[in-house]
Amino acid sequence: MLAVARRLSARLGVESLSMRLLAEAVGVMPNALYTYFPDKASILDAVLDDLVGDVERPRRRVGWRNGLVSLMSSYRRQLLTQPGLIALTVSRPMVGPNAMRLREDMLTLLRRGALADAETVTALFALFAYTTGFVAFETGRTPGKTDTEQRVQTYRLHASLPEADFPSTRAVARRLRRRPGDAEFTAGLQALIAGFAAGARGS
Repeated sequence: MLAVARRLSARLGVESLSMRLLAEAVGVMPNALYTYFPDKASILDAVLDDLVGDVERPRRRVGWRNGLVSLMSSYRRQLLTQPGLIALTVSRPMVGPNAMRLREDMLTLLRRGALADAETVTALFALFAYTTGFVAFETGRTPGKTDTEQRVQTYRLHASLPEADFPSTRAVARRLRRRPGDAEFTAGLQALIAGFAAGARGS
């Protein structure tokens, strides 16, 4: 049932997923679902945790920085399959078993980096915020417009700004039209981790 809910939410979007639709897909009466899920929110929570369960765990002997890059990159790849679930990651605590395991892996890697407890928690929040925010940014687009159209319009907007008032924006106008991807995500992630590493105990 959970696998069906996940496929439906990926294909139709989380907004379109309903108890009735899920019941029809699995061939049961809607009332039967309440044995497993009290409402749609609980279905989406379960779908999100199931998705997090597909995040690849870091290898045991990998360095803590590379481990974090690998872990958060895998988390991003999973979110990209269902960006509609991003709001759930910030609207309420992720307390499913897979989410708890992801959090534990992150904390373990950060503690291996000799961060103090306070900095470890701050880094945890920052890494989650960076990853979910990046996915939201890279998947956002104007409804009804193709990616190419949106990038062209973005470039024209930035390139047409007055040089005297927006010299920096105009200087990078061509780069701003690019949709961020793997390279930008990894570079930003590494820079974020390096910043916390610089303040670690004994560094």
